Amino acid sequence: MDEFNDMLSKEDLTEEQLNICRDIRRRGKNKVAAQNCRKRKLEQIDELQERLDEAKRRQYQLQANHQELLSSYSTEASKLTRLTDTVLAHHNKNPQQYMVQVDGEDVKILPKSAVAEKDRIPRPLSSMRSSYLPEQYSSGENTRDMYNTSDMVQCDRRGWQ
Repeated sequence: MDEFNDMLSKEDLTEEQLNICRDIRRRGKNKVAAQNCRKRKLEQIDELQERLDEAKRRQYQLQANHQELLSSYSTEASKLTRLTDTVLAHHNKNPQQYMVQVDGEDVKILPKSAVAEKDRIPRPLSSMRSSYLPEQYSSGENTRDMYNTSDMVQCDRRGWQ
């Protein structure tokens, strides 16, 4: 700014001409600042898009791992059920009414009514399923609903989408 004022002071200009020069300089600086701001905003959008893509890749990977684990659990639960049925049949107990409970070295045959549903093993697959709905996150149409309303109001005030 000092350099600019020094240049203007060397010239023989009227006050109106000085104001015009200052106005032109101010507008030029503002134009450059606006360009930089738009550039930063586009860079932020690109970074957020990359983060979103990475999060989606991670989500799909986690879903695949979850499905694989559910399949493995189902296989092992079936093996355990067959083994339990074999043990109960050996002791002449009905698998519909009795269950085998193992606690460390202790193995007990108990009536199912004596064991709470939450303590029974193997647990049903339905209790292992994801509690979220992946389709609610798959499209970008309703992403505004996932964020705090006051944050979105601030974005709207700034002209962001």
